[in-house]
Formats: sequence, structure tokens, C-alpha cells
Amino acid sequence: MKNKSNGRVRPSWIVASACAAGLAGCGGGGGGSDAGGLPMLPVLPAAAPASAPAPAPAPAPEPNRDPMPGSEPLPSLDAPQAGSTAAAGNDSEGIYASLLDITLIGADGSIASKDHIGTMWGSLTVTGLDWSFNPDTAYYFIDASPVTGSGTFTPKKVMNGTYSWDQRAPSAFGPQKYAVENALAVSQDSVTGKWANPDSNYGVGLSIEVDATGAFTGKTAGVQVGDCSISGVLAQAQPGTSKNMYGFALNAVDAGIDGKNACKLSTNRPYRGPAAIVLVPAGAYEGNGYFRRVFFLVKTDNGATLTASLQKQP
Repeated sequence: MKNKSNGRVRPSWIVASACAAGLAGCGGGGGGSDAGGLPMLPVLPAAAPASAPAPAPAPAPEPNRDPMPGSEPLPSLDAPQAGSTAAAGNDSEGIYASLLDITLIGADGSIASKDHIGTMWGSLTVTGLDWSFNPDTAYYFIDASPVTGSGTFTPKKVMNGTYSWDQRAPSAFGPQKYAVENALAVSQDSVTGKWANPDSNYGVGLSIEVDATGAFTGKTAGVQVGDCSISGVLAQAQPGTSKNMYGFALNAVDAGIDGKNACKLSTNRPYRGPAAIVLVPAGAYEGNGYFRRVFFLVKTDNGATLTASLQKQP
């Protein structure tokens, strides 16, 4: 199943117009003489009044550049929050992203990556600033295919390299930029509460409620996933730190009624994978702030994958 976004939401715009009409006048004239025979001055036609000017258009309202309720400012990689991945992590771990790709790399070198075609799972060997895929790494499209490849890190800036899967010619891996969300300091409490992706335009609707321990319950809807009751755990990958990386475990149970909208997720194999808090614009202007979402990328042991981006709910 494809996820809805790797992170930014674009705003939309609306345009309106108005019009006005003017007025016209009339006139007349005549001639003759009075009893004294004195000629009378001719009555000249009255000048037509000028058309009434169109009213000036109402000034457009000033755009709202203030923070939206519930939003927060974007963190800075130049001054990362204390304890965040950017402040306390190594030179390779974290969230990396490009226009169509997102990659999550754990402190232990584990890697989960999503592009516009498929997903990649496995681990890296990192030596200095150089990295290479370990033999356990596979690319999942229709089937799982072994992956080879290598590249370099520019510390806390970019990840770059090449890779090959299913014995294909090497392709570029990246460049993927070190995401600004790595500068965000988080805790277990940061994911407590309700999170949802109610938009089912892509056939995947999902909502969960997470308690203080990270345990959650929820449900799914949509043509790609059907009606499922779900439960699991959303917990920090490194408890006690402030790094923005979590582990996501999900179990599904069929909640379809009378065979309708049957759950299409795996109900006998759990889903496992990484998650992180990402930020999406709250409006058209940076001053509007950013909303938090939980992005996760998980799979079963036989390669069924699930990914979504869940926005924090009131």
C-alpha cells in the first residue's frame, strides 16, 4: 500500500471577481418668440451626465501569516534542539528525504527506505563516512530481490551512492538530504494521544490512540485495507533519549461485517518497522507553523508492507 505523503502538504488557492454598471442622461430643446417679439435664446440640450465611476474594489484581506492553532515553528539544523538526533546522534543515523524518497536509518545501521516504486529493508556497514549495504538488505517490489550498493555520508547533510537490485544496472541512491526533523527533540510522551489519516483518497484510512506506554488500538478503512481492528506499540527506538526515531509494531484483526469490507491486511503475521515524527506546513506561509505527523513504514516477515502518515488529532 502506498503512503499518502513523505512529508509536505501543499495548500490550494481560490479567486473571486465582481463587476459594476453606470447610468445615462437625456436632454431636449425648442425655440419661439414672446409677445414683445423679442427673440428667445434657444434652449440648449442638457449635457448628458458623465457615467458614474465604478466603485473602488474592496481591499483584499491581509493573508494570515500568524501561527495556526496547534502548530509549531520549524526546528533548525544549525541550532538543533538539545538531545535531538542532530545534536546527539552519530554521523549516519536519522531521517533522509528527497522529492519521492524517504529513508530511516537507525543508530545500529538498520535501514528502511521507500521510493515511488517499492521499499528496501536491511542494514548498512558504516566505516567512517562510507557506507555499504549488508547481505541482509533486499528491495521489495513484486518479490524480494537482493540489493548491493555503497556510497558516502556528508555528516548531517546528505546521503549519496548507488545501488542495484535483481541484478539490474546500478542506479543512483540519493542524494537524500538530512531532514530538518532530525533537529526535533522528542520523547515517548510526544506520540501519546490520537493520530489519524482519515483521507481515504488512496484507499488507506487509519486511526490509532496511543497511551503513555506506547501501546495503541485503532482501526482502518478504505478499499486497499478494508475494515480492520488494529493494535500494537509505538515506542522510542532508544528509550531515554530525545532522538526522533521510533519502532512501530502493528497487529490486525478482520472487522468486516457479513463478509463486506473484509480486512486486507495480514491478520496472522505482525507488521514491524521504524517510525518518526515529521512536520507538514500548517498553511501557505512559514509563519503559519507546522503540524506534527507520525510517519511509519512497516512490513511482515513475508514482505507485505504498510505505510502511512498520521496527523495529531485534538
